[in-house]
Amino acid sequence: MSLAQMDVKKLRICWGVRRGRRLICNEPLTDEAVIKEVKELIEEFRSRFDKHRSKLEAGVFIDELINLLAHWLKEHRDDKNKKVKEARKIVKKMTEMFEALRKRWVETYWRQLMELMNPLETVDIIVTGENNGNKSLVVHLRNGDVASEIERIATSDGVTISLTLKGLKGGYVKVANTFSDEEVLNLVQHGWEMTDGGIEYGHPAMGTNQPWQVVLWALSYPGKVYMHINGININEEGISIKWHLIANDHRAKSRREIVEEVKRLSIEGLKAFLASVIWGDGYVNVGGKYVRLVMGLSKYERYWLGIIKRMIDELGFIGPYMNEYRVEVEVRISKAIKLARAWLEIPDIRELVELGAGLPDGEKLKRIIELANMEVREIGKSSINVPGTDVKMNIRIRSDYKVELRAWRRDRSKALRLIEELRNAGYNPIMYVDSEGYTISITHSKVKSDERLKKTVCELLYRWLNETSNEKRRVRIVAAMRNLECLNDT
Repeated sequence: MSLAQMDVKKLRICWGVRRGRRLICNEPLTDEAVIKEVKELIEEFRSRFDKHRSKLEAGVFIDELINLLAHWLKEHRDDKNKKVKEARKIVKKMTEMFEALRKRWVETYWRQLMELMNPLETVDIIVTGENNGNKSLVVHLRNGDVASEIERIATSDGVTISLTLKGLKGGYVKVANTFSDEEVLNLVQHGWEMTDGGIEYGHPAMGTNQPWQVVLWALSYPGKVYMHINGININEEGISIKWHLIANDHRAKSRREIVEEVKRLSIEGLKAFLASVIWGDGYVNVGGKYVRLVMGLSKYERYWLGIIKRMIDELGFIGPYMNEYRVEVEVRISKAIKLARAWLEIPDIRELVELGAGLPDGEKLKRIIELANMEVREIGKSSINVPGTDVKMNIRIRSDYKVELRAWRRDRSKALRLIEELRNAGYNPIMYVDSEGYTISITHSKVKSDERLKKTVCELLYRWLNETSNEKRRVRIVAAMRNLECLNDT
């Protein structure tokens, strides 16, 4: 029976209130609009449960991680690198905890989860938050040692589903200091603390569901590190396991203290700090050649204004781009490649990136390595000033060896102003729109038919041809020059 077919009167739905650490029913929920959304959220819970049932029932999602970590340990059993040796200790502790989770899952949690799912008439459905778009609405269900939270995120309208699992023991791992540069260690810690990190009992702490982050974070806080599995996330695409970490031998600094330190950093220090910032709250896109930092609006306004100003003024980031809830800044193309290279030129950071790239879910770190290995063209060597304008456009040789001029703008009003300037100078650009922004293009045929533009583009192609020793690139350039009829003018 679906929830839509169930008699709502039989369901015990109430607004929740905290009594210490416990969440209990306060008063019955009678608002029909909220009840409707509660039912939709529970249906989403059931839908994801059914989708991943085979992996949940048999504990396959745990076995997969145990096997991946066992494979990593086998691959690196003879590795003499100091960070890898310490990482092996962390991974072995993680494996022990995964095995304890699997035992408890099979014996207890799976049965209690099944009981929680059906029948719902026997469970209190406790609701917190709002359904007006200003605050997330959360549905809480509990049975024994399994508690679920189904949350409609106000800022994105997405749904997250997490299970808190009671009764799993935590443990400690003693991590040696493997950093050759204490300043880099300090900056890596600051990056974690300004993004995913928190403070517990005066110590740095973090929650994560990514195994590579568990390892890199623990390596970033030499000494006694507390580790604990406290639940799982049931996502649309799969199941992830939640970790809770505390660096017991370190005193946590407030974010305001860290902001003051970051203000005084050199440019090289700022780059090093941003490495773990991007590990936490960043995106790395190889196809688009960009590195992006995303954060909530309140965090930006409280802590990040001055830091982001430096990122824009000194490292070439563009933005900030804001909506009601979040802020984004990004660095693109050659500057993004140079930033990734700068990270890998710092020995301690390079070792962490390479280590994390080989761990489960380490795709972000793999993309950093891939981005750093891409070809970089110096500013001015890949773009031209469009004659009769103040517009710079990049030259792109397409797969059919035809030339296209492109400029990109994140902001629509800036894109439209650029188009207007080009049209006023007699050009006929077109604009593409995608989720990233606005691409303004002058096509091959338009370049070829405009003598001013053709001459300028051909001159740059000649320069490329003379400067490159890469044979494949020379072939592409010559083919583009032939299609543009540059060679006819020699």
